[in-house]
Amino acid sequence: MNIKQALSISFLDILKFMLGKNQQNQVKKFLVSGKIPWTNGYQVYKFDLIKSILKDEKLLSTFAEKQTLPNHFGYGLDERCVEYPWLFSHLPENAQTILDAGSILNHEIIINQPHLKNKKIHILTLAPEENCFYQHKISYLYDDLRQIPIQNNYYDAIICLSTLEHIGCDNSHYTNEPAGQENRPQDFIQAIQELKRVLKPGGNLFLSVPYGKYKNHGLFQQFDRQLLTQAIQAFGDYQSLTETFYKYDKNGWQITTDQACEDCEYAQWVVNLWQTGQTPSKELVDPDYAAAARAVACIQLII
Repeated sequence: MNIKQALSISFLDILKFMLGKNQQNQVKKFLVSGKIPWTNGYQVYKFDLIKSILKDEKLLSTFAEKQTLPNHFGYGLDERCVEYPWLFSHLPENAQTILDAGSILNHEIIINQPHLKNKKIHILTLAPEENCFYQHKISYLYDDLRQIPIQNNYYDAIICLSTLEHIGCDNSHYTNEPAGQENRPQDFIQAIQELKRVLKPGGNLFLSVPYGKYKNHGLFQQFDRQLLTQAIQAFGDYQSLTETFYKYDKNGWQITTDQACEDCEYAQWVVNLWQTGQTPSKELVDPDYAAAARAVACIQLII
């Protein structure tokens, strides 16, 4: 190792240390301020927790076997804290080519998961994001799920978490283009058909949507039983269908039934923040500290 390399490594170590200290300080402030969702430190705190969940084989088995979650699991956190462990507890080891339809994997903690090691991963989203992991051989496609620029029967697995509800809605905040201001709420059917087209026979589609009482929020729509059934029917023939539902309340996230989620509503205070750009505060948060959806439907389809 020459001096130049030694200095370079030393600088990288210092940079990582400084970034780590900054994140620690963010989490401390988040905890001290009362753990208000979407305030400074929330994302770091959330992904630190998700990282620990994904390392817990016993907890992953709980998701795989549809067992009761620990009390207060994910209290004050959005649905990612159940979507990720649900996904990784079911993702087949032999799935080598994976499409991330919606960029749910595009986080360092997630990309570095052992479940994704040595996989060919394509991330398809509308526009470039701050995170980019080309050094991990991740391929990025910037396009529309309604017209996927990939040949038929290509992927072993497709991951489409918390994305389908945005299809045909106002996505101008992602693209910064007026053309993104759509109101075509039935276009999710076209996206589902495209996902089916690029999935290999025997392949898995992992799908999740906010679930409960239907409402079109403009930026997205919350699915109810009728829309979820439409999505499954649009997929067409399949070998296997597994539905799993998680519900949020004052005790955190818990596995449940679709009937128990029928009256669940998305946290309107969060939608208002996204629409207005207002700063989250203790005065705005709901009493149950819901950070987004109050229920989520997780669907695994095998063709």
